[in-house]
Order: sequence, then C-alpha cells, then structure tokens
Amino acid sequence: MRIDSIISKIRIKKWKKDGAIIGDNLHMERNSYLDSSFPWLITIGNNVTIAPDVLILSHDGSTQKAIGYSKIGKVTIGDNFFIGCKSIILPDTVIGDNCVIGAGSIVKGVFPENTIISGAPARVMQSLGTFKEKNERRLESGNVFDISYTRKGKITKEKKQQMLEVMESSKNSFVV
Repeated sequence: MRIDSIISKIRIKKWKKDGAIIGDNLHMERNSYLDSSFPWLITIGNNVTIAPDVLILSHDGSTQKAIGYSKIGKVTIGDNFFIGCKSIILPDTVIGDNCVIGAGSIVKGVFPENTIISGAPARVMQSLGTFKEKNERRLESGNVFDISYTRKGKITKEKKQQMLEVMESSKNSFVV
C-alpha cells in the first residue's frame, strides 16, 4: 500500500470521528483536504473520487476582518462523483449524484445530478449523458493504452516513447 493511501485513510477516519459523513469507497488523492475547522458540516456520498489538491470548505473566513465573524455553510456531495484536480468546493454547496467537476473549478451553489460542472465560478456545462456520448465517440476514433502504459503498470522507456509518438498524430487517447 502506498504511503499516500495510508495517510488518506487516516485523515478520512479522523474526519469521520470529527463528524463528517463520508460514504463507502472514497478515494482521495494527495494534498486533498476537507475543512478541518467544521468537518461535521460536510457530507460525501458513496463511490467518490477526489483528485489531487482539492479543497472542500465549510467555512469562509473572508468576512472575519470586516464583521468579526466567519461564514459557515454545509457542503453535500452526492454518490458516484468525480472532483477534478485543484478544485475548490465552497460552503453552502449541494451537488447531486453522478456528477463530474472539471479541474480548477470553484464550486458554490446547488447543482443537479447527472451533470458536468466546470469553471470559476462553476456552472453546468452539459449533461452526464452528453459527456459520455462525446467521449465514447472519441474512444472509438482514438487510441487506448492498457495499464502497462502507466506508472502503476511499470511502464518501460519504450512504451513511453511509443505513447508519445502515437499522441503526436492523434488527440483522442485514453488509458485504462
């Protein structure tokens, strides 16, 4: 087991102990955090993947100097969910099931299930169905690399070079 995975499991256990509601099968990548000041205001569903450097905040200290208080708000994230790298989920946010948040998004508000959410500020970009159809078409006309083309699969120098050459001539490439 990788050290990042062990650290993630320890943090998840602590957040749950502190009151966060976290469903089964949460996968958190490196440097992703739930607000440790108010974790009991955060609910995360089942089968959620959180990419590297994601922040899920349940408080906003920007009002502290102006009025002497910080704003707080609940964050609810549904089931079967993916949050892209370096995204920030702000207080008072509810996101339905089966959603994808694009990398670098700043998310606040209420978002329906089965949608792709992206931007700063984030907005609904398309339905999950449209996203799937578009990428299935790309997959049909693209290149698929198996696990041996990843660090986890112990990629060789030769396979790295092959991948680079294939990608020079094609924009649609996927890895298992």
